[in-house]
Amino acid sequence: MKVLILTGNYPNKNALNNGIFIHQQVKALQQLGVECMVLLLHNWYPPLGLHKYHTYWRDGYNLHKTFFEEYEGVKIYPVPMFVKMPGRLFIENYYERAARSIIKKVKNTPALRNADWLYAHFLTDNGYIAARIKDELKLKLAAIARGDDIHAWPEANAALRPNLTYVFEKADLLLANSRNLGIDARKWMMPGNIREVETVYNGIDTVTFRPPESAQEKAGIKAKYKLTERLKYMICVATPVALKGWNELLMAVREAGSKFDGWQLLMVAPNRVNNDALNLQQEADKLGITERVRFIGALAPADLAELLRACEAFILPSYDEGMANSLLEAMATGLACIATEVGGHNEVIEHEVNGLLIPPRSVKNIVYAIEQVTGNEELRTNMGLKARERMMVFGDYRLNAGKLLALLK
Repeated sequence: MKVLILTGNYPNKNALNNGIFIHQQVKALQQLGVECMVLLLHNWYPPLGLHKYHTYWRDGYNLHKTFFEEYEGVKIYPVPMFVKMPGRLFIENYYERAARSIIKKVKNTPALRNADWLYAHFLTDNGYIAARIKDELKLKLAAIARGDDIHAWPEANAALRPNLTYVFEKADLLLANSRNLGIDARKWMMPGNIREVETVYNGIDTVTFRPPESAQEKAGIKAKYKLTERLKYMICVATPVALKGWNELLMAVREAGSKFDGWQLLMVAPNRVNNDALNLQQEADKLGITERVRFIGALAPADLAELLRACEAFILPSYDEGMANSLLEAMATGLACIATEVGGHNEVIEHEVNGLLIPPRSVKNIVYAIEQVTGNEELRTNMGLKARERMMVFGDYRLNAGKLLALLK
């Protein structure tokens, strides 16, 4: 079986964690005998250094240079999108350019021809593009929802809603990375055209993400990252945008007051320059909690796994999720976890047994959860043990890739 993977999220030279949950699944598919090729779009640019003379070309050049040719055995094919200029004369949108470019790339690249499936990640963008090209390329389409494409994006932008409807109509296999997200996806379907949405979880690597083997190992990791031995650490791993609940979390750290004494919040997030990006260090400074937080920045997967082993607790107060990979990794590490009850989080967390579930957008409830975790060592320990047990049963990414392969077959 040959599968073309269309995604905008994949590990690159500047961000190894970008789309790691997609890469792990693709890598596992290859290990199961599936021939996988990843397609990554970028703006076309001219040779000989001429790209510097136009923004479109410069952006395309810079993005293309971050792509790997191959990552852990998975081949990656850049797909240049030619942008007709001037735009006032050549009216086209991103989806038209992307669809035309992918069709040309596949037809002109022998290794990409004669595939069986086109597997698109996130419904409103790559899923929609894939739906537009599947018939011309004579491919079956599998499209997976991952969270924002069912909630944040179509709720905020009505223009994206027809994209969902079109994907629901054209896809041969509809997927979601949590059961609850699949239920939510069905709410966007047209009456009389309600379809099944199969659940395929991301899964995690339970060997890489594991508890520390000894107190000495944990102390060594703390020393490596210059963490203070006398402090305990709560960690949040998320993109620095309001949607992830950072503002409420930082306010909760302030409101917790003396209940947070002896603790520090580690903020693991990439530096972003997008309009919606938060400067987490500046936000903490405004709230007067500089000493209670530490900005770590982005980490490679192996480094993140290591840093998690130096922590006692994890928190993710996001507004929307499908199934947060960072939560699964923290649970596999055996941390006491706090997460908002969104997406599939209640499919893995049993409240007050292997973690705490709280409503989103609530500083008060974050404070209460923080007080429970920081003030009760026995509760932290028991929840961490149960979280690890749950992840061992929940299945790592290899098992979930096997389920995906069975569905494709």
